[in-house]
Amino acid sequence: MFAEFGNSELWDPAVRRDPHRFYDRVRDSGGPVLQVDPAGNRFWVIAGHADVLTGLRHPAIGHEVHRHCPRPRQSAPRPLSEAARIESRQLISLDPPDHTRLRGLVSGGFTTRAVARLEPWITDLADRLIARARDRGRIDGVRDLADPVPVNVIAELVGVPRPDRPRFRGWSAAIVSAGVDGPAATVEFGAYLDELAARRRADPAEDLISQLVALEERGDRLDRDELVALVQLLLVAGQETTVDLIVNGIRLLLTHPEQWQALRADPSLAAAVVEETLRYRGPVEIVPPRFAFEDIEIAGGRIPAFDRVGLSLWGANRDPTVFDRPHVFDIHRADVRRHIAFGHGIHFCLGAHLARLESRIMFERIARRLPDLRLADESADLDGFRLHQDGLPLLARR
Repeated sequence: MFAEFGNSELWDPAVRRDPHRFYDRVRDSGGPVLQVDPAGNRFWVIAGHADVLTGLRHPAIGHEVHRHCPRPRQSAPRPLSEAARIESRQLISLDPPDHTRLRGLVSGGFTTRAVARLEPWITDLADRLIARARDRGRIDGVRDLADPVPVNVIAELVGVPRPDRPRFRGWSAAIVSAGVDGPAATVEFGAYLDELAARRRADPAEDLISQLVALEERGDRLDRDELVALVQLLLVAGQETTVDLIVNGIRLLLTHPEQWQALRADPSLAAAVVEETLRYRGPVEIVPPRFAFEDIEIAGGRIPAFDRVGLSLWGANRDPTVFDRPHVFDIHRADVRRHIAFGHGIHFCLGAHLARLESRIMFERIARRLPDLRLADESADLDGFRLHQDGLPLLARR
């Protein structure tokens, strides 16, 4: 059934240039497709919309495989490093009951009502960024427009003092890269948060750190590693994924002139731009690693117990059985709300409301205040997967 797929095809450079063709073939294959990642791990790719939804809410698919996989009697768990301990306590690495408990401690700060209070502040920030960019004429879409908004908004919400915020870009980039500097960045971040938490215990403020410290002191089962993991996830995820969303939206608009013209003519379409960008090129390609806790039947095939399950949000959001002309970027589409770019179920993105608000404001303000924005190099290949890291060169009339 899977003979037409190479064992590690998903990482082939040609596939990375256009992975949607790969996911089209996965959906047509009649079952999950086995791949082997660069670390040698087997995992099964699922790309159909209905099948991905099934996987996201399947009771036998989750993160904490060690709770289900039998361990040889003679083996004993090795002590984890500090970075590994913190990583193991991330919300995206946990299943209930710990996931339910920890998410409940922070979810109140990310409700629609709580996020809506930030709109005037975010709009003012966006306007100041755009004014500086317009005066400059030549713009880096990442550095000058997309990056500063999520960095400052999530830091403001969490309670990171403004002078400390530049340090988070380096930490965030190192942690997300999963490179050799990631563990050291996690440890440095943990030490910084210990200091910040101590300051908030002595002098509480109206921010999430103060709320979490108060919970910790009341004995609400939040230990130090959990506190660091929670805040690290909020800062890193709140930055990286929203930057990707804004950058991808700008790129897609400027490479689809009719869509850009529609937004310029009616900036109220900014919310529709957000949703179509999420569907067409959301920040998350495959959800964080999940495992089959037992042999499971899914997507027309069987996944063996304890193998990894690769649920592709990109594949689901281009499924032609759900979306009309799925490979067309169209901010007027009627079926866009069926996308699952933020996931589904208990792991639905905690910061979805905030990401939507930040991106909507940016697209709306750019359309109003930078209507002549264009790509600096019309011939550049902008379909690569490093826009966030490499920048997006733009021009605006001074």
